[in-house]
Amino acid sequence: MRRLFVIALTLTIGLPTVAVLLLFAAARSQTQCGGGGPAGPGSAPGIPASLLGIYDQAAEAYRLGPQGWAYLAAINYVETRFGQDLSPSSQGAIGWMQFEPGSWAQYAVSTDPSKPGAPPNPYDPWDAIFAAANDLHANGAPGDWPGAIYAYNHAGWYVSEVQQLGQRYAEAAGGAAVALDAPQATSQVGCIAIGPTTPGAMALILRDGLAAAPQDAPAQVQAAIAAGNRIIDTSYSTERDPNMLSTVMPSYDCSGSTDFVLYNAGLNAAQVDVGDAIAGDSGMLESYGDPGPGRWITVFASGGHALIEIAGILLDTSRFGAPTTPPGSGPRWQPTTILAAQLNDGNSWTERHPPGL
Repeated sequence: MRRLFVIALTLTIGLPTVAVLLLFAAARSQTQCGGGGPAGPGSAPGIPASLLGIYDQAAEAYRLGPQGWAYLAAINYVETRFGQDLSPSSQGAIGWMQFEPGSWAQYAVSTDPSKPGAPPNPYDPWDAIFAAANDLHANGAPGDWPGAIYAYNHAGWYVSEVQQLGQRYAEAAGGAAVALDAPQATSQVGCIAIGPTTPGAMALILRDGLAAAPQDAPAQVQAAIAAGNRIIDTSYSTERDPNMLSTVMPSYDCSGSTDFVLYNAGLNAAQVDVGDAIAGDSGMLESYGDPGPGRWITVFASGGHALIEIAGILLDTSRFGAPTTPPGSGPRWQPTTILAAQLNDGNSWTERHPPGL
């Protein structure tokens, strides 16, 4: 799974130029014990929810400090109104964050691991925002935000506007974004690992294949998505292993991946044999939990296949996914648009859900 990118950066420190390798996490997790909301920027009035995670990840990648995401958001707003106006400036600046060609050549970053060797794209929000973070760090942020912002755009009014707007965003979001580690395995008791989150009540499939859980969802729903994130790079196999629910295995079939999600969210499937913890088949999932669709989680099961919907996205091993998800590739997050084709495969389907969810 592409949870870590390795990027070769060139940072100018005084006169010498130093090449460094920087690791940055493409996913976030936190541990939720009892009450308490998710960490991170959460939401800020006026900022598109789809961009918050990019600002947060870019700020952590380039060590911009707890309010780095808010300054990136402020620059994005001042420059292009969050990508609504991508016309070139009078000085020839282009793209989401309005880089002049010389600055883009110096600080551009390619962030898409599915396209190795592809040139950075200033009209891709990921590439542009990460490049802006690179620029700001190279010019003194977070130690000298005014200086870094002035280096980005040589105008006093610009520095003042970005600083004021960034501070407003940070205050509206409840303070600092918190950098967190990648999802880890957890026990069925005590704390539950929570993965990357997105504002609202709908999950979001990220560009690296991970899913961001909705911040408004119950902890067990967020934990179910975090569990799915742990197995989305596994292959397809019907083999059973005694530890397949408590430990990530190289491969899972449809029912095994569904059982893994339920088990690691504390929603133990009724078909699990407690003696050896081997998951049951899709037919057994037809009697899981309560009948009918759930508010947050729905298990779709037939005698020949199973899949699970969590907060508006699907974890499935189906061939009805995107072209990059070939038959038998293993569990992957997929949009609910595949559901109609999947349920029209000639099988007799049941819908079940965890009690209360």
